[in-house]
Amino acid sequence: MEITSNRRTVLMIHGWAQNAHVMKSRTKKLYKRISELGYDCIYLEAPHLLPMTSMVEVDGQLVEVTNGGRENAKAWFMYSEKDPSDASKALQETPIEYYGLEASISMIRDRLCKLETSPCTIFGFSQGATFVHILSILASAARNNPDCEYLSPFAKVDSGILVSGFASMHQGSLTDNAHTTDAGGLITIRSLHIMGERDTSVPKSYGNKLASLYSEPQIYSHNKGHFIPHNKELIDTVIEFLGKAD
Repeated sequence: MEITSNRRTVLMIHGWAQNAHVMKSRTKKLYKRISELGYDCIYLEAPHLLPMTSMVEVDGQLVEVTNGGRENAKAWFMYSEKDPSDASKALQETPIEYYGLEASISMIRDRLCKLETSPCTIFGFSQGATFVHILSILASAARNNPDCEYLSPFAKVDSGILVSGFASMHQGSLTDNAHTTDAGGLITIRSLHIMGERDTSVPKSYGNKLASLYSEPQIYSHNKGHFIPHNKELIDTVIEFLGKAD
């Protein structure tokens, strides 16, 4: 079924080891404001389920350890083929392969195909913001390659909101259908970058590097840590950003 709307669609992308329910529960105030203004706010869930346990080597022996005990923990891609729950290389600033990325890109493409005419903003938190960076590259590539049938759905993405994000270090082609990693130049879609001064999970310096990859980044800083703020100033900033995109 095609989704038709005269208003903007906002796709919500959760973080590492979260899911759509967790994301929605942490953005209740923002969701309420966005919905009241007539925007279609859709919470998506990553396709990869992270295991509850991992096997790690301790003193030469494999030991089973729990991974926080969170059920239905999802990821848009993994940093290790051997241990899907290993996120130790997430902030690595040298090229790395993101395992399972193709499935997540295909999922977003399918969703965009159902948006017949509505322009789209993608909102991502933490790993979700990194995924938004990747989708931004595809959106720019779609504009540069208007005759590419595979990329055309990504042209509906005209803006991104990236919260506590870090730049993608995925190496190689983003898809098997189009070579887009060497996009050349800055990403031209509008972007709002939200960063925490006290974020120890993804320090602000990583967010600044991510913002520098966009041609006209708007930056909002708050004095807290690794989370999505829900104060009035932040919500007003997001609403104003969405309004300018219309």
